[in-house]
Amino acid sequence: ENMPLKLTLKPDEKVLIGTAVISNAGQKAEIVIQNTVPVLREKDIITEEKADTIAKKIYFMVLNMYVDTKNEREYHNIYFKLVDELFKNSSSPEIMAYIMETSQKILEGDHYQALKICKKLLNYEAELLTNVTE
Repeated sequence: ENMPLKLTLKPDEKVLIGTAVISNAGQKAEIVIQNTVPVLREKDIITEEKADTIAKKIYFMVLNMYVDTKNEREYHNIYFKLVDELFKNSSSPEIMAYIMETSQKILEGDHYQALKICKKLLNYEAELLTNVTE
């Protein structure tokens, strides 16, 4: 059985629980989520408009798999197309490793872990892009 998840929300912090976006209107709040639903903090959410790099597009797809499981197959197809595109443009072993690990978690149905690994890919890509522009 899954353990209840306890979250602490700072004032004005938003969190996605299932399909609902919850915003903390008052002081620091503690909430407990009793059942298994997608839970994401605002900082881990990316919108389609903001997904302007290939790694962000991949992250956005994994995010969708996690939040919208009934359309997972569609997202899978797009995900693997994006991964192909990424591999064509990059032969970095780090990127390869992050993608392999993310894909493995997706195939295991563990989208939350897939998202966490994919976040590392985003951070890695951001570092690469920073180094290029300097």
